[in-house]
Amino acid sequence: MAKGSRGSYPKGIAKRKEILDAALHIISVDGFNHTTLAKISQAVNISEAGVLHYFHSLDDLLVEVLKERDIQDMVNFGKTEVPSVDMFDEEIDKDWNPVRVISTITKKNMLTPGLVELYAHMSVKASDHGGPAYAYFNERGEFERQLVGHLVDRYAEVHESRPTVSSEHVARIMQAILDGLQIQWLIDNSLDMEELASEAFDMLSVSLKSGKITEG
Repeated sequence: MAKGSRGSYPKGIAKRKEILDAALHIISVDGFNHTTLAKISQAVNISEAGVLHYFHSLDDLLVEVLKERDIQDMVNFGKTEVPSVDMFDEEIDKDWNPVRVISTITKKNMLTPGLVELYAHMSVKASDHGGPAYAYFNERGEFERQLVGHLVDRYAEVHESRPTVSSEHVARIMQAILDGLQIQWLIDNSLDMEELASEAFDMLSVSLKSGKITEG
C-alpha cells in the first residue's frame, strides 16, 4: 500500500489493527447480529466515519475481520501467519489423524458463534463477484482445496493406499460438510458440530485408507 493511502503510515497501520481487534472481539462476544459500526467506533474512540476511513467499506472491514480470525487460527495451530500447503507435513505419519484437526476447528467455532454468523453472512455476499467477500472466499476456498488435496495425497502415501475418492473431490466434500454444518448449527445450536464433523471425516478416512497396495 503506497504512502498516502488509507492506513499506510505506522500510526494508521496500528489504528487499523486496533479496529480489527475490537471488531473481532465484539463480534465474538456480542454476536454478529448485535454488532454495529457504532459499537466498534466507540471501542476505538473514533467516529463511525473515522472507522471507515481505514477501510473501503463496512463489507471490507468485515472481510478483514475474517482474515484476522484466520491468522489467529494459524497461530493457535502453532503455524506461521502465512499458511502453506505443506505446513502439516512434519506431523503426518501413520498415527496422524486429520479428524483431530477438524475437531479443533469445529470446537473453536462452537465457542464463537458470532464469528460463525459473520462467516455465513459474508459467504452469501460472496455471490457478488465484484465485492470483497467474493475475493476472500474464492482465495480462501482455493487454498483450502490445495491444502486438503496435498494432505490427502500425503495421507495416502503414508498408508500406502490408493484412495477410491480423488483428493480434489475429498477437498470439495470437506468444504461442503463444514460449511453446511455451520449453517445447521446456527439454526439449531443443540447440534454437536464437533461430533458430526468428526464422524463425517472418520468415514472419509476409511475411504482414503481403502485399496491397500499389496507387495509382490
